[in-house]
Amino acid sequence: MPENIRPTSRDVPLIQLGLNQCRFPVSEDRSVPGGYRFCAGPTSADRVYCDHHHGIVTAVDPRRTRSGLHPAQRRAA
Repeated sequence: MPENIRPTSRDVPLIQLGLNQCRFPVSEDRSVPGGYRFCAGPTSADRVYCDHHHGIVTAVDPRRTRSGLHPAQRRAA
């Protein structure tokens, strides 16, 4: 299973998303308005993504840091 799709994704069109539902796009579907389907998993009131997808979009890519170390590792070094 691709990393961006969690087992509990509901795969719904944007127009069907309610409050506190994950807006992470998980598939393309040209038959729905906007052309994508979204996770729709539960979110906290201050986030637009569920915990799983929030972790994906906020992950630090070590190739993008100057020293190649994660910020927490740089502080410990």
